[in-house]
Amino acid sequence: MNGSLLRVVDGVEQRLCWRFQVHGRSHVVYEPAISLRGPFDRDRQRHLRAGETFQRLDRSGAPRKYDGLVWQPTSALAVSSR
Repeated sequence: MNGSLLRVVDGVEQRLCWRFQVHGRSHVVYEPAISLRGPFDRDRQRHLRAGETFQRLDRSGAPRKYDGLVWQPTSALAVSSR
C-alpha cells in the first residue's frame, strides 16, 4: 500500500479516496484511490478528471460521475465495503 495515500489526523487513520456520485442516488460512493490521478476509464483510455462521467454504466445500470479526491476514515471504508 502506498504510504502517501494514508494519513493520521487527531489519531484517526484516513485514506485518500475517489468520490463518485451515481445518477439517481442521493448518497455518494467512495473507493480507495490507488493513485493521485482519477480513476481509469477503459473506454476513453485515460484517467478521469473531476466532474467527468464514466462511459460505461456501473453495476446498477446508472452512470457514475467522478467528483474528485477526498480523505475518508479507514474505519468508515471498512464498514461501507461490506
